[in-house]
Amino acid sequence: MSAPLAVEVTELRLKACSVEEHCQALIAIRKLPFWWYQGVSRVFGNYSLPFQDCNGVWWYQVKPGLCWPVDFLRPLSASRAAPPMGNSYLGFQHVAGEEAEANSRLVINVVEDVSGYGPAAIDSKRRNAVRKGLKSCELSVVTGLDSETLDGCRKAWDELTRRTGWKQAADPVMFEQSWRTMLDCPGVSIILGRDAESGEVAGFLTVKIIGDTAYVDTIASRSEMLKTNVNDALMFAFVCSAAKLPGVRTAHYAIKSNVQSLERFKTSIGFSPVSFPAVTRLRGLAGPVVRTLFPEKYRRMVGQFAEAGGANDDNGKWFGLLWTGERPAATRLHDE
Repeated sequence: MSAPLAVEVTELRLKACSVEEHCQALIAIRKLPFWWYQGVSRVFGNYSLPFQDCNGVWWYQVKPGLCWPVDFLRPLSASRAAPPMGNSYLGFQHVAGEEAEANSRLVINVVEDVSGYGPAAIDSKRRNAVRKGLKSCELSVVTGLDSETLDGCRKAWDELTRRTGWKQAADPVMFEQSWRTMLDCPGVSIILGRDAESGEVAGFLTVKIIGDTAYVDTIASRSEMLKTNVNDALMFAFVCSAAKLPGVRTAHYAIKSNVQSLERFKTSIGFSPVSFPAVTRLRGLAGPVVRTLFPEKYRRMVGQFAEAGGANDDNGKWFGLLWTGERPAATRLHDE
């Protein structure tokens, strides 16, 4: 079988930095959440600011009281995992240093070796969508913000929230403040997709590249622009460009969900759900409560997935999101 035809994609000049530099910058900035989509809670404030434990390991709260390591895919010995109780009062998880230490699994969508990423890594239907997206859209990394760009990107976010029921529309002032702050944050890039014909914003992708991993943060697009396949273009160009940066080895696109359409998009664009040995520590009554009242959410948290089903179970949605840090079942990135 012949190799897929090459897909021409403009290399994006993405920012990258060390884990230490990124975390120190977020602490200095104070107002920027670890993931842009997390936002700042009215109750808990900016709970996701990173912090170091006594062993120098950087952590953040993916949800109030539940901690994950910043360098998420790097194996961590159980003896070195020591997030303070005040930050991890519900619990914490991390990839295990050794299989023998694991008491669970973390199933994460990853491109394990970005150096091999390209047209052959995605399925034929998605290659066609990527080609269409790259032809229909002009991609660039945002280096400065004007009112037209801000309005277009905020509309993309607001339309995503209406389309999916995930999160809520953005306050214009807070949106602008957070985006201007992101421009100055080491390791963080905003990739913009504009409709090639009209020049209007079609969608955006916020990412962070820290250490040896390129992370997807937030992707959003205008509802009437879904036909441009902007999301396909943004994702493909992001991984291809990250692969060209020295030291970047892996791409990370969130914990596996039970939403089959979302997972199909991730796998068709070249990500694979990899089951990593993990350590899960739930403090006090948190473990029994989750296991008893929200068994499906608990199974997902510890990496137990059925072959099919589960996508329509919304019981305990909020609690399930707390433990996984993942988007709810309504999320739709593109037209299937």
